[in-house]
Amino acid sequence: MEIIRRKTDYAFRLMLNLSINYGKGAVSARILSTEEKVSYQLTCKLLQQLHDAGYIKSNRGPKGGYFLSKSPSQISLANIVTVIQSPISLSDCLLGINNCPKKSICSIHLELHKLGNYIDNFLSNLTLNQLIEIRNDDSDNKAKFSINNEFNKISLNK
Repeated sequence: MEIIRRKTDYAFRLMLNLSINYGKGAVSARILSTEEKVSYQLTCKLLQQLHDAGYIKSNRGPKGGYFLSKSPSQISLANIVTVIQSPISLSDCLLGINNCPKKSICSIHLELHKLGNYIDNFLSNLTLNQLIEIRNDDSDNKAKFSINNEFNKISLNK
């Protein structure tokens, strides 16, 4: 099951790169493509989507390129997911596509709904700025500890 699509992962990487360069000037699509190992064509497409949604701006010319239109602390991963792939849903019934007559008593639906809410909350509360902080921390344990604590909260809240 692929919850975060590959192009969304690429968009995360592009936005993280722009976040690291926030306030330092524009970064060209070619440089972003090379540094993040995303094809130039796909980089341009993703940047256009993020630009149209208002998360990045662009400058033309020799020193042109892309830059964040907001602080990295104001952009969550959920914002990026919504622009690139639309909100995450674990099943059609959670989207309301299949109007199942058992929906109100279905234990599968109820549990998937809880998981979907958790994922939404997690992505909504994780900002690009926090990812920069995790990246700059020499210890991988900080990120692993944080994520593990979140999963433990889920199992304790059952």
